[in-house]
Amino acid sequence: MLAFGGCAETNKVIGHNDQSWTMHTEKSSFSATAKVEVETGSKPNRDLKIQAERLTPPASTFEGTSTYVVWLKPTDGKPINIGVLQPDKNLKAELETSTPFSKFEIMVTAENEAQPTRPTIGHEVLSTSVDVPT
Repeated sequence: MLAFGGCAETNKVIGHNDQSWTMHTEKSSFSATAKVEVETGSKPNRDLKIQAERLTPPASTFEGTSTYVVWLKPTDGKPINIGVLQPDKNLKAELETSTPFSKFEIMVTAENEAQPTRPTIGHEVLSTSVDVPT
């Protein structure tokens, strides 16, 4: 069973069709912060953007890791690897994708490869629950 740490701060309207959720961590030693923006329009797929700051190299967070993987877990499903967050020299990273889901959890984990089939338990860095009004 996956444990998604933190709680979502409520949705701030970004534009007419976007909402934002703040990602959190339960470990005070992690300085990373992130937000998830989701398009709330009526299209079948929703645009999804994750923006992170103060994202230190993965190996400094969990020894032996080399990348941050972003997972989307639908309400009644298994976590899906939707991409990686690659911190730049300013410790910022961004991922843009789309999803057909309106209620899901987003989690960032430190992994030893970019294409793991499931998140490594205990390597959670950031997470939040997203519930897009339909």
